[in-house]
Amino acid sequence: MAEQRSHRLPTTVTPERYQIRLTPDLTTWTFTGEESVSVKIHEPVREVVLNAAELELHAVTATGANGKTIGGTVTLDGDNEQAVVTFPEPLAAGNSKLEIKFSGILNDKLHGLYRSTYKDAHGNNKPLASTQFESTDARRAFPCWDEPAFKAVFQVALVVDQELTAISNARVVREIPLPGTGKKEVVFADTIKMSTYLVAFIVGEFEATEPVMVGAAPLRVMAVPGKKQLAGFALEIGKASLEHFSRYYGIPYPGDKLDLIAIPDFASGAMENLGAITFRETALLVDSAKATRAELERVADVVSHENAHMWFGDLVTMKWWNGLWLNEAFATFMEMLAVDAWRPEWRRWDSFTISRAAAMQVDGLKSTRPIEFPVEKPEEAAGMFDVLTYERARRCCACWSNISARKRFATAFVCI
Repeated sequence: MAEQRSHRLPTTVTPERYQIRLTPDLTTWTFTGEESVSVKIHEPVREVVLNAAELELHAVTATGANGKTIGGTVTLDGDNEQAVVTFPEPLAAGNSKLEIKFSGILNDKLHGLYRSTYKDAHGNNKPLASTQFESTDARRAFPCWDEPAFKAVFQVALVVDQELTAISNARVVREIPLPGTGKKEVVFADTIKMSTYLVAFIVGEFEATEPVMVGAAPLRVMAVPGKKQLAGFALEIGKASLEHFSRYYGIPYPGDKLDLIAIPDFASGAMENLGAITFRETALLVDSAKATRAELERVADVVSHENAHMWFGDLVTMKWWNGLWLNEAFATFMEMLAVDAWRPEWRRWDSFTISRAAAMQVDGLKSTRPIEFPVEKPEEAAGMFDVLTYERARRCCACWSNISARKRFATAFVCI
C-alpha cells in the first residue's frame, strides 16, 4: 500500500517571489497561465511538492544558480490537492527558479478563480471573474505553496479584453496593447511579502470613484456600471478607518493602493485581499440617504473589519489555520474601535453585547468546539469560519496587554 502523503507541504523548498501571467477567457470560462517562482532550496531534493487543485500542469522546469535547466515530471495528487514534481537529478541547495505552464477553469463555486454574471441596466448579461482564496483555494488559480506561513512577493500580469478592467493587489505599472488580439496586458507592481490566500485577480466592467489619499496610498470604491453612486458612504468610512488604524498601530497602511470592490456574486461578507478587498455588494454599497441605521452600521463594520486586516492578518499573519480565531476576533474587536471613534453617537459597544450573546448561545450547545482546535485538511480550515471564531474569541482580545497573551501571539503569527 502506498504511503499516505500529508496534506501539509514539506519545508525543503520555499517560495520567495512569484511572477504570474494569467489569461482568463470569459466566454469559455477557462484560463491559461504561466509563472516563474523564485525559490530557496534548503537541502538537495529530487522532488518539489506544492499545491494545485483543478489545474493542469503542462510543463515544469527548474533553473539553478549555475544556469542549468532541468525538466520535471508532474504527478497530481487530487486527494491532497498537491502537485509532486520529480526531477531526473537532485536540485542543489540554494536559489533556484521554477517555470510552470498551467491551465484551469473559471468554476461556478464562488471560490478559487470563479466566474460570475450580472445584468446591466439594459438587462444584458455581463461576465465577470473574481477570486476568493481564503482559506485554501489559491491553488485552484495557480500552483503555489498555499499555506499562510509560506509568504512571498507576488508580481501579477493579467491579459484581458481591451474594454475590461483588471484589478490585483498592487498598483498598475503599465498596460500593453496586444495588436491583433483585442486584448491588453495589465502589469501590476510587486506586492509586499504576503500569503497566497490574500492574492486577488478581478476582471470585468467596473467604475471607480475618484481616489482619496490615505497617506501615500490612493483609496477607491469600485462597482459594476450603474452602481458607483452608492459608493460614497463606504469611501467615507474606508478613509476614516484606514487613518484610524494607521495612527493606532503606528504603521502606515502597508499597500501602495487600496480598492474596495463590490462583487455581484460573493459567498462571504468580504475578503481582506491586500490592496484589493472584495465585498458582497450589500456589504459595501448603500444609499446613505435612504438606508436604515442597521444597514449603515453593517457597511461601516465590514469595511472597518477588512481594513483592520490590512495590518492584522495581511502584514502579520497566523502561521496556520488553527490561529484563525485570533486573526478574526482581533479584526472584529478593531472594527468596533474604529466605528465607535468615527460615529460615537451610534454607541456600537452597547450593541456589541447582542452579537456576543449569539456566540454564547452557540457556545452553550453540546456540539460547541474550543476556540482553537487542530486543523489538518482544507475542509477543517473552512470549518473555522463561524460565530465562535468571530464573536466569542473577541472577548479574549481584552487580554491583549497580558504578557502571556503577547507571547502566544508571537509564536502563532509570522511577520513579513
